Amino acid sequence: MDMGKTKSPNKAIAKIGLFSSITILISAVVGIGIFFKNKSILNNNDGNGWGVLISWIIATVITLTTALAFAEIISADKKHDGSGLAGWAYKICGHKFGRFVLIVMPLFYFLFKLVDTSFFAGESVLLIFNKPTLNGDGSTTMSIEQGAWVIVLIAYVIMVTFIFVNAISTKAAKGISWVATVCKFTPLILIGFLGIIFGALDGFKNSFFKSTSIAVATTNSSNSSSISVLGIFASLPALLFTFDSFLTIGNAATNMEKPEKQVPKAILIGIPVVAGLYLFVTIGQLLTGQRDVYAFFEYIVRQAHGSETIVTSINIVVGCIIMLSLFGSVNAMTIGAVRSIQSGINNGDIMGSDVFKRLGKNKPLRAGCLYGLIIGTILCGIMAIPTIVLNSDSAYDGVSNLPTLFFFVIYAMVILFGLINHFNHKVEVKRMFIYPVLAVVSILGCMFAFGYNLFYEYFIRCFTDNVNVNWGMFKGQAIDRPIASAIVWVAFIIFVALPFINDFCISKIRKTNNSRLIWQ
Repeated sequence: MDMGKTKSPNKAIAKIGLFSSITILISAVVGIGIFFKNKSILNNNDGNGWGVLISWIIATVITLTTALAFAEIISADKKHDGSGLAGWAYKICGHKFGRFVLIVMPLFYFLFKLVDTSFFAGESVLLIFNKPTLNGDGSTTMSIEQGAWVIVLIAYVIMVTFIFVNAISTKAAKGISWVATVCKFTPLILIGFLGIIFGALDGFKNSFFKSTSIAVATTNSSNSSSISVLGIFASLPALLFTFDSFLTIGNAATNMEKPEKQVPKAILIGIPVVAGLYLFVTIGQLLTGQRDVYAFFEYIVRQAHGSETIVTSINIVVGCIIMLSLFGSVNAMTIGAVRSIQSGINNGDIMGSDVFKRLGKNKPLRAGCLYGLIIGTILCGIMAIPTIVLNSDSAYDGVSNLPTLFFFVIYAMVILFGLINHFNHKVEVKRMFIYPVLAVVSILGCMFAFGYNLFYEYFIRCFTDNVNVNWGMFKGQAIDRPIASAIVWVAFIIFVALPFINDFCISKIRKTNNSRLIWQ
């Protein structure tokens, strides 16, 4: 593949402006995690508010350095063919690693993220009809009483709907991102403001900062009077997951007005906004002593002496907000997925591209949407089997983090090649004098998140403290760690092998190849 000679067939597609680019990025990044994430982070830090806050700050710094590091790398892409991270990797890292990313980006990352996000969106629809249960620690548990087959069916309908919307109208897709961003921001900003106000009115009696110090402990303990370094490190991978997908916006470059300026601007504006929002929400929860969004709003209603009817109504509203928020995430994932696939089809990089190129001739994005629909349907069918048999969402929850986990290595490697390029000037970029510092922080952060999960959580702990893995969001169950580890490692092997399988199939089907295969 010659990235410099790529031709885009999407000249007539409605353009996406800077504001729309930012809303698409925010919709991709802000999913369901922030609504429930602090519950597990508080558990990791033994309820110490300072430990939670420091965990978020470190994760934010790593994310911001990664975003800034990619700003220099993105400046190497003058053509913006819509392949996003894959195209940047090809230019900065060279053919072999670049082609690896060009294949796993559409066929692994985006398709798995789209299928999983659609499933959680399906669950969010049913959340509206299920009442939360208050726990002894002040948190709430949301359980879905309906059978798992109902979730699978709703999820598939959602995925098909958003693929169809992207196939027929870019304008509609970006409109959905605007609405979703408003739906995400409104309740999250409210949590920050209401947390500060009602926490103060209550004298911060329930605050996770109350009666704690910033003295440092090296291990977790039941005593929350000091910060646990181990708790902070254990929290970082999960927190970094909440910032993933911000590079999705690079795949919409062909639909942008001025992509060479717009992509880095969207990232450098969007990520600080998301980071600030996450910190604001966290502070609101910590000051009121509430572990999740349902418990938070229930606390606010009771502090305002509201009735049970109001509590029930607020829970329904929160459920609707989470649903609309996840619809925005599905839309953003679809925008990235179909454009990443379309780029692979246009350039002949993925299996079956010749057939789909003919099917989508003179119809921008139709081929990418059809390809995504077919492969997405197959993945939904495969994932549906354990989900329905176990009547649990554990399989989806366990798999949902794997694309992000594996791509931490991709991010680190691309930034490492960018660091090398910063000094040898092999590829022309707009160099930042602070790039080496940004690169080192980002690489260390990304590799820590990858290594902690893959090697510690899903390898070492199998032989040390074989504690079950609690997979599942609203209909989960404990999974034996060896079984969970086997799933993770099999998925990693598939991830690594996929580009070679893809190119082997291409070499057997095509008589001549315009693109260099990964081993050439």
